[in-house]
Amino acid sequence: MRVFVEHIKALDNSSLAFVFHTKKNGKCTEVFLVADKTEDGVYSVVYDGYNVFSIVETVYDEYILLHLLNFDKKRPFQLVEFYAREPDVSQKLKEKFVKYCQEHGIVNILDLTEVDRCLQARGSEVAQDSSVE
Repeated sequence: MRVFVEHIKALDNSSLAFVFHTKKNGKCTEVFLVADKTEDGVYSVVYDGYNVFSIVETVYDEYILLHLLNFDKKRPFQLVEFYAREPDVSQKLKEKFVKYCQEHGIVNILDLTEVDRCLQARGSEVAQDSSVE
């Protein structure tokens, strides 16, 4: 699952609102969803299955590290996501992310700043159609 997060907002009821983009049928598609807080730092949302995620670490004005468990009936999976406000983060933070992934059995690690990003391409039909998922 490749998603390109545009915005995360904390709501008054402690839920988190996400605006992100993903490719559907070769087109960049905007998705809005609200994840409900279930306990401190843990949230749930239904999107392509039932998802539970925790905030592993955050520096609010710099980055957030999320660990997601998806309980899709067909194929459950886990996903670790690292989102930063700037496209370039320190090598130390990148290494910390890779280490966390490896500690949780995740070996397929992608740097989405290195691939076609539909969020940046959303204004261009040519760019949107150019990627292969």
